[in-house]
Amino acid sequence: MMNVATTKIYKNFQTSIPKEMREAFNIDEKTIVEWGINEKGEPEVNFRKKVELTDIIGIVKTDEVTDSVQLKKEVYK
Repeated sequence: MMNVATTKIYKNFQTSIPKEMREAFNIDEKTIVEWGINEKGEPEVNFRKKVELTDIIGIVKTDEVTDSVQLKKEVYK
């Protein structure tokens, strides 16, 4: 493992992501940090972007005519 940076744990177990890591992995306020333990019992940290509505709009296409007002009513029945 290459040591890139270190951080300190503050009150309430808060910490920050070092600048080198933010720049290397394009981390911003829309990034989710996933903490895990691998099969060797070692900690792992992964970064992924939060999926937003604008990211998924238009993924599914249909030939069926839909009415958004009617769909919303159906959800709340």
